[in-house]
Amino acid sequence: MENVSVKVFERELPLSQLDKLPKEVGIYLVGGALRDTMLGIKYRELDILVTSIPLAELTKFLRYNGKAEPVGKSFTVIKWYPKNKVGPIDVSIPSMRAFNSDQRTSEDSLDPSMKIEVDLGQRDFTVNALALDLRNGKLIDPFNGAKDIENFVLRMVSDSTFVADPLRCIRAAYICGRCGLNIEERTLKQLKSSAASISTIAPERIAEELRKILLLPKPSVALRLCKDWGLLQYFIPELGVCVDVSQEGGWHAHDVFEHLLAAVDFSPSILPVRLAALFHDIGKPARRKYLPERDRAIFYGHQNLGEKMTRRIMARLMFSKDLTERVAKLVRFHMFTQAQTDKGIRRFVRNVGIDLLDDLFALRYADIEAQGTDRDKTSDEYYQRQIDKILSEKPPLSVKDLEINGEDVMRVLNINQGPTVGKILDDFLELVIDDPSMNERELLLAKLRQIDTYSKSGTDR
Repeated sequence: MENVSVKVFERELPLSQLDKLPKEVGIYLVGGALRDTMLGIKYRELDILVTSIPLAELTKFLRYNGKAEPVGKSFTVIKWYPKNKVGPIDVSIPSMRAFNSDQRTSEDSLDPSMKIEVDLGQRDFTVNALALDLRNGKLIDPFNGAKDIENFVLRMVSDSTFVADPLRCIRAAYICGRCGLNIEERTLKQLKSSAASISTIAPERIAEELRKILLLPKPSVALRLCKDWGLLQYFIPELGVCVDVSQEGGWHAHDVFEHLLAAVDFSPSILPVRLAALFHDIGKPARRKYLPERDRAIFYGHQNLGEKMTRRIMARLMFSKDLTERVAKLVRFHMFTQAQTDKGIRRFVRNVGIDLLDDLFALRYADIEAQGTDRDKTSDEYYQRQIDKILSEKPPLSVKDLEINGEDVMRVLNINQGPTVGKILDDFLELVIDDPSMNERELLLAKLRQIDTYSKSGTDR
């Protein structure tokens, strides 16, 4: 375990500004930065707890010394961008914490007079229940968290840790995965007894914890703990169904669940790609058919079912519509076949979307690596180069790339704006995707004039 001192954080902490606070105000570094530094891990963000000062007065002070904005549903945490520092730093004051699916720390529960030890006693695990006094450099450790860090142990602060907030069951897996800790036996027993209460937690809080897990250097560690501890059934039961689903036939060395975890690990640390890697074969259990005469399992259509399941899961967890759409499309197209002609490649790009190509190939390569059978990626790499070559020629791939537009269609055919206009433009796009040389304004206008105005316009006239 590394020694920890205020000097470690001098570069990012505006100590000279904080020192301007009244002498009776306590200033403490808390949270993951302290824990990670003691473990020798690069921390992600800084959290400061300030005592003996009202929230309004603290906010005024922080704004005088930089940019400060309250965040969260109850605005009890302040994102502070100190002068001459990068930031942000999360700044808060002590509070009586109340957690469940509907209730979060509120301004009414704030208690600036609370002792630092009382605040730490409400935290989840001993490795997080430490504070560094930024005035005198003293480490405050009422629950022997430093010893647990030294022994790589995750231990709950109190018997009410998981009752107070069942999301801490998933967070325990995240911390173990991030920090290489082993959960203490009594803590694990309490965690398992509280696991069913995960279903009472607000879905967006679960989604945020899943996001943190998926962006770990090796997410499989935390995800496997969620499986081993019996947590998956309470927030992504579809993943649990994948456990022990074998994939005979020589393409895969692992069952579906282990393959999904490996695919996540092999993926770049990009949230849509890692979500797609986690879900790309989630439709396989329902589509599995074993052929004994060939000793082979087949999973026809699993990508289409997987797309539907992905949409349901992400909607349930309240992920954004844009992210859900992106991930679902990656799942749908992850089994793409390679087009053999330039025209076929243009259609492939049109169907997938240019903005999704990099993520799709990242998923493809992760999927291949995760099969564990040393499958050759050469053909996929060659196909990606072919796509890049064709894209460098800037072919028309969307209606906006056409040399005519909706106004041209309405003028030439003497029709009003309506669905017919869009249908004609789509038809012309198909024409120029097949033959990009047709994307000349005069050629397309000539084609327009050949259209039977009466039959095409319908009620749009």
